Amino acid sequence: MKSSITFLPKTMKELMMLFGVTLAKRYTRTQKRIFYSQAEPLFKELGFLFEFQKSRNRLSQITNIIIGNLAKAQYVVLCPYDTPAKSLLPYRYYPFNWSENARQENREIFLQTIFYIGVCALIYFVAAQFSVLAMWQKIISIAVLSALLIFSYKLIIGIANPINFNRNSASLALLFSLAQHTRQSKKVAYVLLDKNTGNNAGLKLLAESQRVKDQKLIFLDCLANGKETVCAHEPASSTEAQKLIAALPQIKFIDHQFEDKDRMKDTNLQIFPNMLHLCVGEVENRKFLVRNTRSKNDFKVDIPRLEILREGLIKYLEG
Repeated sequence: MKSSITFLPKTMKELMMLFGVTLAKRYTRTQKRIFYSQAEPLFKELGFLFEFQKSRNRLSQITNIIIGNLAKAQYVVLCPYDTPAKSLLPYRYYPFNWSENARQENREIFLQTIFYIGVCALIYFVAAQFSVLAMWQKIISIAVLSALLIFSYKLIIGIANPINFNRNSASLALLFSLAQHTRQSKKVAYVLLDKNTGNNAGLKLLAESQRVKDQKLIFLDCLANGKETVCAHEPASSTEAQKLIAALPQIKFIDHQFEDKDRMKDTNLQIFPNMLHLCVGEVENRKFLVRNTRSKNDFKVDIPRLEILREGLIKYLEG
């Protein structure tokens, strides 16, 4: 499929329109294939190599996108490109607390299980009474049960969340803007991670690559909307974190250094200890969280802050 995008977007507003609206559907395999077909010519027009890293498991296919020469790069900028499933319950994303995210996911599974049991009980009840029902009751029963079965199936495969500015169209827009400004540099490569909004599968697959060794990694997480900006890292990466923070004097960073190895095991840093994890959100009860992801309210974006982040990251990557 040839790209239907007739111009190369340059401003952050144009990029948010591209990745947040035009190419916003990135949940199913088909939607991701459409995204590949549109994104590939955009990055190739900038002069980057464009290739895939795929998992061997055909039942749960993971397809990371490698942009640039990963083996020769000094810096690798990462962000997820897949979008999350809609949450049936109020959800808060904890970037540095996998256990808390898992607890919320277990609540979703419990609610779905109760719903499945209820549907099965209803089917059993209707089937037992079916022979004595009037014709119009049979028709209504079949229609209602069919609708419930379809909805149950959608719950099993997941219902795509409709709007995902924070997770993660804003990160995609920022990454592409960085690629535009570093197109002449061989020091920087980019990776778009698949199936990373749910269980960090894309990041784990990238860790298996023999081409990722001593590079400095920057993980762009939720960056569209929030009160506080955090740069999380382990002690060995504190020098790089200070360089990045110094390149962004307009932003007041929370410099979150994980001294406790056990706490770090609950974060992405256990996969890549040499990574800087950037995220925007807020602190509540001494935990950093992001609101409104996996809901219809994930539509806010702070364009000026994205532009500031871009300029600072360019300075850091070119320094």
